[in-house]
Amino acid sequence: MDKINPDHYKTGGIETIDYIEAKLTGEQFKGYLVGNVIKYLSRFEHKAGEEDLQKARWYLNRLLVQRKRPVIYVCSPLRGDIERNIHKAIGYSRYIYSQGGIPLAPHVIFTTFLDDNDPTERASGMEMGLELLIKCDELWAFGDKVSEGMEAEIEAAEKLGLRVKRFDDRLNPLEVVAGDAEKE
Repeated sequence: MDKINPDHYKTGGIETIDYIEAKLTGEQFKGYLVGNVIKYLSRFEHKAGEEDLQKARWYLNRLLVQRKRPVIYVCSPLRGDIERNIHKAIGYSRYIYSQGGIPLAPHVIFTTFLDDNDPTERASGMEMGLELLIKCDELWAFGDKVSEGMEAEIEAAEKLGLRVKRFDDRLNPLEVVAGDAEKE
């Protein structure tokens, strides 16, 4: 069971954090988020260590998203038909923009100067993408299958406590993988 993102917060048709937000005023909800950041930062050395720091980050990320458009990392396949996959990633970026987010698609950018078929350059591109992930609020993974590269990006996002959402090729939501449940 994921201690940062327990499954029991995802049952009942509405996530606990969304229910709390719906019941509070904007100012009250902001206070709730700030209070949880303070709680987890205050106790991390005495209770759950890194787990409490991850929970504090989650609430802080949620607080930051309240104040700005979220930066959303575009996670989608690249290998295989690279030209087609880049075109699809551009479409996914457009979708994120239409949903109020700021898309970041490193694989679209990096393929303009890196060769994905060169193992050294592919590894550099993956490494730079993961460095950019730290700057993001969320990761949205697109496609009917999760590639090896996508798997590494999703795992890194989960470790950062980011909200992770999955969509199929037609932009239908599949699941919330991480980060969308209230932490306790």
